[in-house]
This record gives sequence, structure tokens and C-alpha cells, in this order.
Amino acid sequence: MKLGGQGAKVDMIAASGILRVTVSPKPHWLWMLFEAAFLIVFGGYTLRYWAAMSMMLKILFVWVIVGAVVGWFYQLSGSEVIEFDAKGIRIRKDILGWERMREYRIDDCRSLEAHVKGEGDEYGLQCKVGWRTVRFAEYISEDQANEVLSTLQKELPDVAGKLEANPTHFTTLEWASDEVREAHV
Repeated sequence: MKLGGQGAKVDMIAASGILRVTVSPKPHWLWMLFEAAFLIVFGGYTLRYWAAMSMMLKILFVWVIVGAVVGWFYQLSGSEVIEFDAKGIRIRKDILGWERMREYRIDDCRSLEAHVKGEGDEYGLQCKVGWRTVRFAEYISEDQANEVLSTLQKELPDVAGKLEANPTHFTTLEWASDEVREAHV
């Protein structure tokens, strides 16, 4: 794991036509200490200059601090539970006992695949729901995402077929010859 990087512990259980994937973040402790120090310094700055701040700046600073604290606690105690079955996909996030649940009908979902992470994007899986892309399974690696997709294909092949789930779902296009390449350049 790289310095400051994160990972996740992934547990999968298949029973009674349901695949339950539990994702628990494994934070890097050096990064967690840095975040705590940042929160203390930023909070101190906010309190020190509170009287001189405009209302909009106060709202912004409180929003940043609360968001950072919630994110910090999610990394310490949160989990994400993803359930696949013949009816749909349920994604439950739990942070300190507060639960947020999203549910999607299986008929509305397609193109379930491992998500290629970008800067500031920590989600490992994605699927299309209607016209939008839904990303979930925060902090899992590409290998863990492919393991989830493989397990889904093995345990619930009908659901995987409806979702078009494919591990390592990449297509490589190559030029037929140098002559064709030169003609297109």
C-alpha cells in the first residue's frame, strides 16, 4: 500500500439467492493522524476568526469541518453492504449507526463493471441505472472488484447476466497494419 493510500476488507457471502458484499475501509493511520491535525488547525482558525467572518464563509467552514469529521468517522467505523439478488441491488452505508440505503431494480441496471479510479475517486464498482452511472464499493481495489464480479457470475449467473457483469471488461483496439495507420494520420 502506498503512503497515505487506503484499502478495504471485502467479505462475500452467498446464500438463498443473495450475494452480500461487505466493504470495510482500512485507513492508513498516518493519513488519519494528518487529517485529525488538519481538523484541529482548521477548527482553531475558524474559531479564532469567527466574529470577523461573513455568514457565507461561516457556513462554508462549518460544512467543511462537519464533512471532514463524518468522513473521518466513516473511515474508522463505517461499512458498506452491497446486496445482489433477482429483484435488485441494495447499497447500504453505515456510519456510526446512521444508515443510508439506495435500492435499484435489477431491470433498470446494466453494465456492472470494475470502475477505473481517477484522482479523488475511490469507488471500485459502477453500473448504469437508466441514464446515469452509479458508483459504489468505496476503497476496494480493481482486483477486489473483479473478485466480486466473478463471485456474482458463479453464485448468481442469472443476475450477472441481467447486469451484464464481466470481470476485466476491457476491449483493446489495435490497428490492422502500418499502411492503414498512415492512411488515417
